Formats: sequence, structure tokens, C-alpha cells
Amino acid sequence: MEEKVRVLLVDDSALVRDLLVKALSSPDNGLEIVGAAINGQDGLEKLSALKPDVVVTDMDMPVMNGLEFIRQAMARNPLPIIVLSSWTQNDKTITLQALEAGAADFIPKPSALNPQGFQETLSRLVVKIKAAARIAHTIARKPVSTPPSETFLPQTKPPVFSPSQSAPAANQSLPQVPNYEERMPQIIIGVGEFGASNEYGKIIKTFALGSCVALNLFSPTFDVVGMVHIALASSATSPEKAKVLPGYFADTAIPVLINELRAKGYRKPVSQLIAKIAGGAQTSADSSNYFKIGEKNISAVKTLLQALNISLASEDVGDSFSRTVFIQVGSKALHLSSPERKPWVI
Repeated sequence: MEEKVRVLLVDDSALVRDLLVKALSSPDNGLEIVGAAINGQDGLEKLSALKPDVVVTDMDMPVMNGLEFIRQAMARNPLPIIVLSSWTQNDKTITLQALEAGAADFIPKPSALNPQGFQETLSRLVVKIKAAARIAHTIARKPVSTPPSETFLPQTKPPVFSPSQSAPAANQSLPQVPNYEERMPQIIIGVGEFGASNEYGKIIKTFALGSCVALNLFSPTFDVVGMVHIALASSATSPEKAKVLPGYFADTAIPVLINELRAKGYRKPVSQLIAKIAGGAQTSADSSNYFKIGEKNISAVKTLLQALNISLASEDVGDSFSRTVFIQVGSKALHLSSPERKPWVI
């Protein structure tokens, strides 16, 4: 029998804690709720005693908020932390800061805990918890600072990076941007999620690729771009999970990303799309390379691209380090960073 994933919940709402404990404890989910903390400080105290595999935390809490909890938890003993908060919709800056601090993934809390909204969130949360437990190595890292080149002041026409441009020096001062609305708009992609945009200058970004692969598709004129964060090669291993999170598997991720590009206005043949991929590392969790998850992901993505006659323009895959990547509408560059390296572009 597969061992259950041990989960610690951190939320100041007694109602939310009660609902999550009862729902996630269902035998079908394969989860064990080992504890529930009422704020970040309480969560830190419970971490060492309960030793969970995954933590699910709210952000807006008294005594110690979720962001500070993530920072301190990752500094003590890195583990997968999933943000479950309405702030992921209301304030994207907080989401970005949480991911930079070390959070593995995020999911919006329903604005009102209606039965349908809660059930949809619950289904996605179960998938994300299991994914985070499986690829825990992708967030066992030092917090990664946002590359200076990703922060801008509003301009008449947003700047688009060129592959020939080098990133600003680490000590270069940059304008302080007071809120998200005045920053370059971004779409942040979690594990198994996808996004596309036709808004000039908009950034699509995903964090901490370990054995996962980020597939990036560009229109021929780079006016429509898309990204999906793929965790496993084949949906045959879990058809039900593929229905909830199609971006999780290579064979379902590529069609759903193409459909998203179509929804954003791409009308030319699929064969004219341009692809770039990153990730597929051999991580510490697979040190013997027995499962070869990264290799299988890379192979599956390349095979499917070839079947669709989509050109693979460039790749940065393999090795043994995690990658954070972003693309920008209007540019053909794929920007990468890692705790072990300075930012680079392919």
C-alpha cells in the first residue's frame, strides 16, 4: 500500500481548518492530516514535532503571516509548502514573494466557500499536495531573488528583452515599484498549470523546475506565447488526475497549451509554432537515476513536438540543478535562473 502523504495545515480560520481536515482526510485522497496550526508561529512550532511531508498555508494570518512563515520554515528545514489563499488572486505580488521565498506551488482559496467552489479547489489541492510530495526536491533550495531585469516602471510600450542583452549588475539600484498594478504584468505558472498571453510585454513565469519540464510555445511573430509546467510524461499513470490538471502530463499538456494559444488568437497551423524547453534535471530525490523522471519528461515532450511538426528551437535540459524560467510576449528569448548560476538566456 502506498504510504500516505503527511500534511500540516496552517490557517487562522477555524471554519477553513475544519473543512480542510474533514475533506482531505478522505481515504480516497491518500493523505494524512497530522496537524492544524492557527498562524505561522504556531505552524513553525508544529513543524519539528509533526514532521509533515507537505504544508498547506494561508497568507493573511495574525501573529505571523504566511510569507514570514514560509521564509522561516525554508531557512530551518526546506520542505514543500503550498499557498492556499485568496491573496493569490487579490495581490499577485504576494504570490510572487511567496514563491521566491520557497513555496512550491499556490492555489486560490474560493472567495466564498460554496460547495462547488470548495470541491473544485479541493480536487486541485489534492493533486498539488501529491505532486509537491513527489517532487519535493524542487523546492529544497535557497530562496531565489527575482532577477533585477524583471522589475520595471510603467512605460508607454513595455520593454522586451533581447537575447543579446545582459542582466543588470547585482548591485545595480532599481526603481522601487509600490504595487503590482505598476509592475510588468505577470502570469505565474504552478506545477501542472499552463498559461498564454497576447499582451505585449507580459511575462509568463514558473519556478523551481527539477525533473519537471517547462514547454514554451511561441507564434512565428512572437505576439502570442504560452508555457506549461509538466511533471510527468504520460497521463496513463493517472487518467483522473489528467482530467483535473491536464498540464501535469506531457501528452495532455501540449494539446491544452495549443488550445490556450488558439484562445489568445493564434490562427496559423500548429506546425508553425516554435518551441523551447527547460528542466528535466536529475535531482537529489532520484540520485540513482532509477526512475529517470527528467529524462522521460524530456523524451516525451520532444516526441510529441516532433509528431506535431513543431520546431524545437532551443533547449536547456538535464544536469542536476533546478531552473526558474520566464518568457515575455514580443520576444523569442527564454530567460533562466538558478541558485547555482547567474541568470542566462536561450
